[in-house]
Amino acid sequence: MNISNKILLIISLAGLVFGGFFAIEEWFIQPSFSTNDAMIWTLPLISYIFLALSSTGVSIVYAYGSLKQIEGIEANKLPLIGLALGLLVGAFASLATEMGSPLHVFWLVFSPNLLSPIWWMGTLYSIELLLLFIKLTMILFDKHSSLDTFLTYATLIVAVTASLVLGSVFGTVIGREGYSGIDASLLTFISALSSGVAMILLTSKNEINDYYLYAARWMFGLLTIFVTIKWVYLARAHVLEEPQWLPIVSVLGVALAWLLVKTLPKISASLLLASVFSIELAFVIQGQNYVLGPKTTWFGTSINYSPNIAEIGILVFGVSIAVIAYNVIVQGVPYLRSRNVHN
Repeated sequence: MNISNKILLIISLAGLVFGGFFAIEEWFIQPSFSTNDAMIWTLPLISYIFLALSSTGVSIVYAYGSLKQIEGIEANKLPLIGLALGLLVGAFASLATEMGSPLHVFWLVFSPNLLSPIWWMGTLYSIELLLLFIKLTMILFDKHSSLDTFLTYATLIVAVTASLVLGSVFGTVIGREGYSGIDASLLTFISALSSGVAMILLTSKNEINDYYLYAARWMFGLLTIFVTIKWVYLARAHVLEEPQWLPIVSVLGVALAWLLVKTLPKISASLLLASVFSIELAFVIQGQNYVLGPKTTWFGTSINYSPNIAEIGILVFGVSIAVIAYNVIVQGVPYLRSRNVHN
C-alpha cells in the first residue's frame, strides 16, 4: 500500500469514528437528524442514493464489459467488483442508520410489501450485493464455471433494474409534482451510469484504459444533455409545486466534466461526482419543500432544509465504510489467494 492509500485509509478510519458516533446516537440514544413530519427524506437517505447508484453504475460497466470480453475489464475484475461491493456496503450502512432503529431494519426485511417500490429497491440491491459477493468468492478461490456467464448477466439485469426502481420510489409518489413521472427513473439511471464510470476513473491506479474513457465520454455527455433539457424545462414551468430546483452550477459542472474527461480524467470524475451528488440532493429535497394538508398549521406552506452535523456525520460514515471495504477487498483478496497457493 503506497503513502497516498495509507493516508486515505487513516482519514477513512477517522471518518468511521466520527460518523459512527452519530450512527450509534441515532440508533440507540435519540433522534438527531433535521427531519420532521413534512421533511422526512434528508441527507442520510441521499447518501444512500448516491453510493447505491454509483455501485450499480460500476456493476453495469463491469458486467457489460465482461460479457463483451473487453480486455480492460477482464484485467481489472477484482478492483471493479471490489469498488461495486464497497460502495454498496457503504450505501446500506447509510440506509440502516437513516431508518433510525435496528427494529426498523428488521421489519423492513421481514415484512415484505410486494406493491412497495421501496421494498423492491432494497430487495434488488440486496440481490446485487449477493451476486457481487459470489463473484468475489469465485475470484478468491480462482473458480470458474458455467454459472459465471449467468451470474454476470444477472448482475447486469439486477443493477439496471435497481437503478430504475430507485427512481420509481420518487416518481410514483402521489401528490408531489416535483417527483412524479418517469423522468425520476431516468435521472437515477443516467446518474448511476455517470457516477459509476466516474468512480472507476477516480480509483484507477494505473493508466486509464480507452474503454473507461469511451464510456465516460458517452455517459457524461448523456447526463449533460438530460440535465440541460431538465433545467430548460423547469425554467419554463409555471407550476407552484415544481420550481426551478436544478442548480445551474451543477448543470455547468456536469458539462465541464464532460469537456475535461479526455484531458483531465480524474479532475473530470471528481467534478462529475460532486455535481451528481448536488443534483440528487436538490431533487430529493425539492419534492418536500411544499407542505401538504393540515401540516401547514405547524410548518407553514413551505419549508427550507439544511443538514445538521449528525446528518453530515452519516454521509462521512457511509463514504468511510465504502473506502475501507474497497481497500480491504482489493488488498485482502490477493493476500488470501497467495496464502492459499503457498498452502
